Amino acid sequence: MEIGSVRRRGNVLDVFDVRGRIIGTIGIGSQDELLQWTSDTVVVRRGRLIYHYDARGRIKGIRPGSSR
Repeated sequence: MEIGSVRRRGNVLDVFDVRGRIIGTIGIGSQDELLQWTSDTVVVRRGRLIYHYDARGRIKGIRPGSSR
């Protein structure tokens, strides 16, 4: 499924397809930061770690990030 947009709603990221239908959700903390999204990945900073999620909100990978 192709990601069209991502919207933050409190402690949840709603992931939408290109037609505007919700296709996934990602639970996040108040200090977590949505960095970017592509057609197949949502990238979130959680402290010093960078999380990569698929369109349905499943973790694809985690990597260390630079300090803020």
